Amino acid sequence: MAAGLSLADVAGTDVSRTMIHFIEHGRARPSERVLQLIAERTGKPVSYFVVSGVEGQPAGAEESLARQLTAAAARVRRFATAGRLTKSEREAVKLVEVNLRQGAALLKSLESRTG
Repeated sequence: MAAGLSLADVAGTDVSRTMIHFIEHGRARPSERVLQLIAERTGKPVSYFVVSGVEGQPAGAEESLARQLTAAAARVRRFATAGRLTKSEREAVKLVEVNLRQGAALLKSLESRTG
């Protein structure tokens, strides 16, 4: 919209309008070729469309989701030990930590299978 283009204008005959719509709304990720095409047609650099990674890291340097879950589990553990929690609250926080660690283990397993 900022470039004054319709989905059809951006898509041209190279990509479907639906695909552009999905990319625009975060429901699909463009290939490098499609990203370059979008950049050229909108007059923006490719970097304009690339979201930076986790906590200000440059794009491409993102941590895996499994690592993020492991880090979150560690933060939950620190929270539990630093705060004044009741016994039931500590148990609930421990369950959150265990679930985060189990999720991380599952994702690591899936990542190793899918490359």
